[in-house]
Amino acid sequence: MPPGVREAFRTLYREHRPGADDAAAGLWLDALIADGRYAEEVYAAG
Repeated sequence: MPPGVREAFRTLYREHRPGADDAAAGLWLDALIADGRYAEEVYAAG
């Protein structure tokens, strides 16, 4: 699921930033992660 969430964030960024491409969206998400503004919690149920 995390890859889908990351892609959703990148898609939203591109939709709300005219002219933004995949690379810009990736840099934006990387900056969120580096700044501690986005974190993923992944667990396995079994």
